[in-house]
Amino acid sequence: MKIAQYLVVAGTALVLSFSTVAQGVPHSTNEGQLVAANAELVTRIDAKTAKAGDIVTAKLTSSVHLPGGAELKRNTLLTGHIDQVQPAVNNGASTVVLTFDKAQPRGGEAIAIKSTIVGIYPNGTDLVAPDLSPQMKIEEAPVSAHGYRLTSDAQGSTSGVLTADGKDVHVADGTELQFAVAPIAAAGAPAAGN
Repeated sequence: MKIAQYLVVAGTALVLSFSTVAQGVPHSTNEGQLVAANAELVTRIDAKTAKAGDIVTAKLTSSVHLPGGAELKRNTLLTGHIDQVQPAVNNGASTVVLTFDKAQPRGGEAIAIKSTIVGIYPNGTDLVAPDLSPQMKIEEAPVSAHGYRLTSDAQGSTSGVLTADGKDVHVADGTELQFAVAPIAAAGAPAAGN
């Protein structure tokens, strides 16, 4: 009898867990939870001409509600920079390391964010909301349309690393980016999710 009760309780918990995931409710209820954000690259990225420190921007294609109540409306700019760049030499590997760390609402104050690139797609791709986790790591193979590898880690200090073998990383403006985003706590307070 006790085994049957245990199976009923465990089955109910499992059904509730699947129901929560299916409804898009975040897995975590703390301030470090991640939300999905879709954006379009405004600044093209070319490993041949880029330098560390170059500013990179992407524009949200739909509104995003951050944990804690802040809303980033459609067309909010996500701004960041290139941390490192290595152009391809003699058909070697090319690498671009990116960090998007601010959201700039139109007419408002910049908001410090932690963003992780979870997908990169040609313009016009129908994007599906990804499953997000504070421990997520992305290893996107170079078999996609753009021909380079995306590596990212939600716990890492950067937003992602793009690598191409035998050619320069080149990401055209208008490319669709999918992010996992969380706000960062104000100065003096511990950072959310870190």
